[in-house]
Amino acid sequence: MLSQQNLTKLFAKQHTWQDRYRQLIMLAKQLPDFPEQQKIAQNQVNGCENRVWLTYQKQADNTYIFSGDSEGRIVKGLLAILIIIANHKTAQEIAAIDFSSLLSQLKISDELSQSRLQGLAQLIERIKSIR
Repeated sequence: MLSQQNLTKLFAKQHTWQDRYRQLIMLAKQLPDFPEQQKIAQNQVNGCENRVWLTYQKQADNTYIFSGDSEGRIVKGLLAILIIIANHKTAQEIAAIDFSSLLSQLKISDELSQSRLQGLAQLIERIKSIR
């Protein structure tokens, strides 16, 4: 997976929404396979257009590794971006991240429908809620 810095560089090269859209789909394909047995209600994030699942594991150094999946390609690409931003950070570091600002810098949130933005907010809330 990309680092947050590489993510910013990658999206800076995309000049149209179509280019960013294609990039989201490419990122979705890079997410590791999500185990079917993890697709349970407890891991589902409510409030999204498509079904979305998110899990995390706390590492020995108190950082977290997230994994997830979605039935929708765009949502899965958005999830990949959130995972790239949040992975390998502590709960305190994650709580301090301004996801909305970062997505705005990538020029992604401007083009999303209201329902996708609401779903995205739910995903961000779930990521920030870890302890």
